[in-house]
Amino acid sequence: MLVKKWVGKVLTFINYYYKTVSIFHHPDKKIVQPSYLVSFRESETEFLKLAARSFNFQVDYSLGFRQKEVFIVNLSAITFLSNSGASISGDMVITESVFDAQRLVKSPAFKTPAWMGFSQKKKGLFTSILHLPWAEQSNYHWFLDCLPRLYYLLETVQEPVQVIVAEHMPAFQLETLVFLLKDYKNFSLVFINKHSKWQLPLFVFSSFVAHHNSGYLPVNILNSIREKVWRGYEVEPSVGNNRIYISRCKAKKRRILNEEALVQVLEQHRFQIVLAEELTYKQQVQLFYNAMYVIAPHGAGLTNILFSKQCKVWELHPADQVKSHYFMLCKALEFSYEYTIGTTSDANLDFVIDEKDFTQNLQTFLAATTSIL
Repeated sequence: MLVKKWVGKVLTFINYYYKTVSIFHHPDKKIVQPSYLVSFRESETEFLKLAARSFNFQVDYSLGFRQKEVFIVNLSAITFLSNSGASISGDMVITESVFDAQRLVKSPAFKTPAWMGFSQKKKGLFTSILHLPWAEQSNYHWFLDCLPRLYYLLETVQEPVQVIVAEHMPAFQLETLVFLLKDYKNFSLVFINKHSKWQLPLFVFSSFVAHHNSGYLPVNILNSIREKVWRGYEVEPSVGNNRIYISRCKAKKRRILNEEALVQVLEQHRFQIVLAEELTYKQQVQLFYNAMYVIAPHGAGLTNILFSKQCKVWELHPADQVKSHYFMLCKALEFSYEYTIGTTSDANLDFVIDEKDFTQNLQTFLAATTSIL
């Protein structure tokens, strides 16, 4: 028994946690939004089958989609790990703090030794939306995994609470987080470096809202994020070009190999070719705010349709990598969604889109008033 206890202390010291605990049935759990079913039309179900088949049916929303319940739990005596955003109870990782069991096995908080320095004891009430490595730089995981967790915290927590965030978070994350917290003076930010372990007396946990492979969020949460970011960046209506194509030509993967030919066709139809990485985030939000037509290969740039007032989306997929993330976001936003399947991808997930089919489908895309799904 002494040996087992000593081994446990050593593993905890090097931050090697191999046990988990769920708080889904915690006695203090408060459900702030019940779960509900989302229905699909037959054409939508066919697309979801195609997406599921691409990944050996690991996630298959064609069988049904239930928006999970959102809950808050008040916890005590929590250890917080900055390299992941995980919460530790005793010597066990709280599964829900790293999204779910599927992400747990990939999290640096689980079965991965790490030097985090000595534990630092803190005072007060804390919370966090930190989710690493997924949201370290990603706008998709930031807007769809992290920020939604704040919605019911802001609505329900009255006492002063410190929100733990990464010390060197990207500028767009800090900017948009400040926009959401602006009217809530009891919420303050506290920054943590990537190699810290804090002992927290009180922690209010808010569950993740989104699912794997899905940008679907309840409309009240989506609208709250949209409106606060619009207001924070002071976006304005524009009568300029409202047709945009998001290029991945400077990315390392998921590029369209014959994109130059497609761009020639798009420019003939007054599409603006956008390299998102060359714009500030304020510029990106302003651009998408006025967009009416958005075409893009699958990639993080499509996350910005979240900030479109109302647009039609056309997503380009390789035949073996059909992903449902942005279809589901369009479903939540009630945006028209269309798609085209290209060739099977290569080692870099790059692929080809048939130019003749693209040209014909573009005419339909611009003419149609409803989704082909």
